[in-house]
Amino acid sequence: MKLVYFVKQDCSACENAKQKVGFFLEKWGMTDAVEIEAIDAGTEDGLVEAAMRGVGDVPTIILENDGEELGRWIKKAPLSDELREMLGVAA
Repeated sequence: MKLVYFVKQDCSACENAKQKVGFFLEKWGMTDAVEIEAIDAGTEDGLVEAAMRGVGDVPTIILENDGEELGRWIKKAPLSDELREMLGVAA
């Protein structure tokens, strides 16, 4: 599993979303099981990647498994129950 964060520097909503997801991954013992990739949508390369993935706003968080998109959250972090279910973590 992989979480891809599209963020911009100095974006407090972006930082809050990353921290929230990170908190839950740590709480569930999933930090080693989920790869994290942060893409700065404020750079030229980041804008290109965002355009290729249809990302138009930050923060956007995409959950992937073997390159297949399982979930996408735009301008917010996923709800803990929703993320836990998608990651297959027992309640």
